[in-house]
Amino acid sequence: MRRIALLSDIHGNLEALEAVLRDVATQRPDQLVVLGDTINYGPEPRACLERVVAEADVVLAGNHEKEAALPVADELESDAREMLEWTVAQLEGLPAWERLKTALHTDAPACAQAWLDGLHFVHATAAKPFEQYLWPGHPNYHLHLNAQLDQYLVELLSGFTATHSFVGHTHAPTVLTGYEHRELFPIANDWNRKLTFIGPRTVFYVPLGSLTLHELDGKKVVINPGSVGQPRDGDPRASWALYDGESISFRRVEYDHTKTARAIRALPLSLDTRRYFADRLAEGS
Repeated sequence: MRRIALLSDIHGNLEALEAVLRDVATQRPDQLVVLGDTINYGPEPRACLERVVAEADVVLAGNHEKEAALPVADELESDAREMLEWTVAQLEGLPAWERLKTALHTDAPACAQAWLDGLHFVHATAAKPFEQYLWPGHPNYHLHLNAQLDQYLVELLSGFTATHSFVGHTHAPTVLTGYEHRELFPIANDWNRKLTFIGPRTVFYVPLGSLTLHELDGKKVVINPGSVGQPRDGDPRASWALYDGESISFRRVEYDHTKTARAIRALPLSLDTRRYFADRLAEGS
């Protein structure tokens, strides 16, 4: 089985991307797949897209690429909209962006997903490749609404026909599977108890730090490698994953997030927008 490096949600963060690509190189994967949202939020969208197109075997479009190419009123919050408008101006004339923009205009859903040897890669979910979150919602609701959230995850999992599928979009490393496969997850203290969800029929597992899960073969799972450029699981380190058919290794990589934050604060945007996107990098939120 080929070894596949999985990256997602780079979001214009070149410092994080370069750090991750150096780590990827040490693992010598056979293929590199990028699951979308290479642009927006960060200060280097042009360089990130150029780097990804040069390095990756598969580059999907995410909701931010779609919104940049096919803008819809009120689709984004005001700060994300301001950042995206600046981002689009930086991308203009870049051949990789012009090709992607043309493809999105021609067949947007096809740009957000790919199939390789029975594996399904998609930015968001099988049913809604750009928009839907494969996520059980805020942890405050995990207990009180356990049955409803479990049903939601059952429906999301059922929407995937591949045994092993891969998504991005949520900015957190995760594995969604049926409760019958709970023994995939090790007896250990190092898992994210705040974000992990356990229902009567599903497990939505969020690792804490770097971790390898084994014996995936034949078990239906949907895997998210986490975010390279803007993690939201409380860990500011860049996140990616390595898959080999039998196992998935989640890897966290240190990078100089203060350098990215300084670059964001220097952008010609409103103070609130600059603060919002710069400050959250140190928090991993």
